[in-house]
Amino acid sequence: GPTHLLTDWEIDKTPRQQKFFESCVRRRLEEADNRRVYVIISDAFRYEAAQELAEELNGKYRFEAILTSQLGVLPSYTALGMASLLPHNVLTYKSNGDVLVDGKPTSLTEQRDEILKAAEGMACKAPDLLALKKEQGRDFVKEKRVVYVYHNTVDSVGERDEEKTFGAVRTAIDELAALVSYIINNLNGNYIVITADHGFMFTESAPGDAERSKLDQKPDGTVKAKKRYLIGHHLPDHEAVWHGKTQVTAGAEGEMEFWIPKAANLFHFAGGARFVHGGAMLQEIVVPVLTVRHVRGKSAEETKIKLVTVHVLGTSHKITTGRHRFELIQMEPVSERVKPITLKIAVYEGEEPV
Repeated sequence: GPTHLLTDWEIDKTPRQQKFFESCVRRRLEEADNRRVYVIISDAFRYEAAQELAEELNGKYRFEAILTSQLGVLPSYTALGMASLLPHNVLTYKSNGDVLVDGKPTSLTEQRDEILKAAEGMACKAPDLLALKKEQGRDFVKEKRVVYVYHNTVDSVGERDEEKTFGAVRTAIDELAALVSYIINNLNGNYIVITADHGFMFTESAPGDAERSKLDQKPDGTVKAKKRYLIGHHLPDHEAVWHGKTQVTAGAEGEMEFWIPKAANLFHFAGGARFVHGGAMLQEIVVPVLTVRHVRGKSAEETKIKLVTVHVLGTSHKITTGRHRFELIQMEPVSERVKPITLKIAVYEGEEPV
């Protein structure tokens, strides 16, 4: 049951988010000296959105995208998720709730850039990278073996303007596809990993009182309290919440504990409540890992895109009566690389339409 996950936050054969750098980046770098890895982290980019992005990328010539997942840290919120994705020996909570990586702060892009330097890497924001022309872009990433690119469309819209969440997810998919194309076509990148700090839950209508947890006051020791989680020290147990330790769910030192409401419930503490994350629902903690490669040589042929083929059945098409039946057959199913076709059909005598 779910309670054992609070004492042992792992799922068989599913990598954990705090091991991301080791398993998805370092392993690739160690294959050869000239390897370079691009990591795109899109805030709140949910697994299903990544699946749609994978289909889109697999529909492009010479792109190959493979989607897997990782178990997100808990509580599933930005500061902890972002820190867990950086290279680190140790994650630590300060008593005020800040998350440190090897003793360094992690909330700003400049601070993440500083942490990535130790891994011959750098950090930047997606719009800043896309603003660079080809030569500038190549100069910008020169000498770097790891490039972390931070993208934020879903979370910034969801937090600010919740009813526009769906549109923001669509926009994010388009922007990430464009970013991948830019890295492959302008920077000669050939290995890109796209992931997220956490997912999100969304409800069509504002939650009623039934979905609000029966908790209206924060326990003593609370450091931060949000709709879907709170963190603090020496928290008591309570039947309306899951109570756990971030040491278990994120490998974080510093004795920080958390409460998350059970199921899809929310704490009473805050306003707007249709776009939320922080808890342990699948939509929040199944974090996508989408690996995109630039395919060259012979296997590039297999990524060619074509229109579906249609044949006319039968061999003799002599029309002798006022009504004649033609049968057409579609030769293969439409898929990522086989696109639908629209046909205009006419009957000809030689070169002349009848």
